[in-house]
Amino acid sequence: MLIELGGRTLDATDRCLVMGILNVATDSPVSDSVVDVGDAPRRAETLRAAGADIIDVGAQSTRTGAAEVAPDDEIARVTPVIESLVAEGHLVSVDTWTAPVARAAVDAGAHLINDITGADPETVAVAVETNTPIAVMHMRGRPQRHRDVAHEYEDIAIEVREYLDRRAREIETAGAPDVWIDPGFQFGRGLEDNLRLLLDLPHLARLGHPVLISASRKGFLAELLGHGALRSHDAQSRPGMLEATIAFNVLAAWMGAHVVRVHDVEEIARALNVSTAARALQHGDLRAGAR
Repeated sequence: MLIELGGRTLDATDRCLVMGILNVATDSPVSDSVVDVGDAPRRAETLRAAGADIIDVGAQSTRTGAAEVAPDDEIARVTPVIESLVAEGHLVSVDTWTAPVARAAVDAGAHLINDITGADPETVAVAVETNTPIAVMHMRGRPQRHRDVAHEYEDIAIEVREYLDRRAREIETAGAPDVWIDPGFQFGRGLEDNLRLLLDLPHLARLGHPVLISASRKGFLAELLGHGALRSHDAQSRPGMLEATIAFNVLAAWMGAHVVRVHDVEEIARALNVSTAARALQHGDLRAGAR
């Protein structure tokens, strides 16, 4: 798949792209990913050198019970960072679910709106009016409150796939230039739910949209390691989280994910060489696919 972003063409036919997380929030579950606004350009350059194709800038934590950031404060954090990164030639996405923030971010140069809500109408309007690609995610409930709603699924893979297919079509019909889809790992999902979504990635990829996944250091990985069901914030101190994140993202890439959103860019980018080479060989050209 060829992905058009920021005037560039990114080839995700065999190689899974890496979206590096640049957090200017104050209470992210992964505390060592948080940087001061003034230090963000240096961190972004480090992420790019480590293998990040896209830098995802966000100032609002999605963890359950996180403090809500007022739109004006969110804008004040993300826009100077985005302006600086774009000036340095980075491809930049903004991680927000608030339309005014999305608009300010695009005005500052952001190339992609990453909206975990499935894109509210006002945010879709921003994407349409500014001709900006938008990523949408499946989630029951609202950010920071998704645990307040029921999460029993008759078939989670079918629900997520049908929702994302329908929502992407609606947004395309509204006039957005490109829609990325994200199955929403961890958001109100049990361990089995997350694994079923992983196994369904080939079906999601066949919908014809860039498939973005975000499973970096999330709580269900700690459960896979035998540490019990934990929220992402509590999972970070458990041993093996990096290794589990690497394994899950390599599997996701092999299953058809086009972009993985991660904290540990260097380790993930190196590990993805395995899936890149295997996918390239599967398509008959090992040398062209290897990095």
